[in-house]
Amino acid sequence: MFIIEKPYVSEYLIDTIINHDWAVLENETIDNCGMEEDAFRLWSTEKAVKTYMMQEYPLIYSNSETALDWVTTNLPNSNLSGYIRLFKDKIAFRENLKEMYPTFYFESIEYQDINYVKKEEYKYPLVLKPSVGFLSAGVHVVEDESKWDDEVKKLHKELAAAKLTYPEAVVNTSKILIEELIEGEEYAIDAYYDRNGIPVILNIFHNMHTGKEDVRDRLYVTSASIMIQYMSKFALLLRELGEKFNIKNFPMHLEVKINSNNEIIPIEVNPMRFAGWCTTDIAKYAWGINVYECFNAQTFPDWNSILASAKNEMFYFSMIDMPQDYPRSSINGFDFIRYLAHFSKVIELRRINYFDSPLFGIVFGSTTSEDELKTILSLDTTKYIL
Repeated sequence: MFIIEKPYVSEYLIDTIINHDWAVLENETIDNCGMEEDAFRLWSTEKAVKTYMMQEYPLIYSNSETALDWVTTNLPNSNLSGYIRLFKDKIAFRENLKEMYPTFYFESIEYQDINYVKKEEYKYPLVLKPSVGFLSAGVHVVEDESKWDDEVKKLHKELAAAKLTYPEAVVNTSKILIEELIEGEEYAIDAYYDRNGIPVILNIFHNMHTGKEDVRDRLYVTSASIMIQYMSKFALLLRELGEKFNIKNFPMHLEVKINSNNEIIPIEVNPMRFAGWCTTDIAKYAWGINVYECFNAQTFPDWNSILASAKNEMFYFSMIDMPQDYPRSSINGFDFIRYLAHFSKVIELRRINYFDSPLFGIVFGSTTSEDELKTILSLDTTKYIL
């Protein structure tokens, strides 16, 4: 079953569901999406619960973490709910990884106490983040004690805005995770565990940044060289996580960093989905695969053939992010034509309703130029607001 939820669902996902006649949970988002009444094979909550309540490992996918609350409420004793509780809470995730990473420093504090901690006792640099979060909301790097107050002020402002956009299951500000800053490059993996607990990698992205203080989700890049370099390494990590937590029938978006010792350290796991805002669809352009079909049918991409025929090209998705302090009431539009002039090959542009989201749009593209990727990273979106 698929659960379609806000904030965004792609036409590609909708077409895939309709073409395969997959079951879709009937909810408010489906009722208001403007589709024809019989477009989807709808399941009521009662039917879905009756179908899955006796299944040890329910096979469910959602485009959005907004759906997590439905699963934990209606299938509270399922392994799927257990995975959600484990991975969505970053503090619980760190606690459960202590055996694998015994020297990694982290601690949690109540949100209301963050202004009163003894900041001089921490070892810097460090990272602040909400225990439950999304799209880097409230994630801040604190270089040293002198930067603590400024970063905490920014954190307060971002989390206040995030609470107006996302439900508590997606962004929860009751606790703050403080952890050591992992120096290194960041990668993300779209993968699922099949019915036998075997991990299947569907894509690997380099989450590019301008520096260690840059925590934006601006640009994710994939290429044959990235896949070849990291496929086996990340597969080993996924296998270790799967065995440790007995994971089966579970889609995830795993974010990791590789430090100077070439050690792979998980940052977080986004449960029950692949890359957010349906950006996982980039696999169609990069590799010619449909990740939703792979998950639902439990098929393995033929990576040997796919990568052997791949060209020397980098595929990416880029988020056109909304400046955090920019008043929406003064925005009359976004100059996509001028903005996209910096992109050599735009494959698809998805325009987003910026009045109720933190994005103007999402760009899927490809390039052979590293300089172009650096340019995309440095673009100031305020210059293109009308």
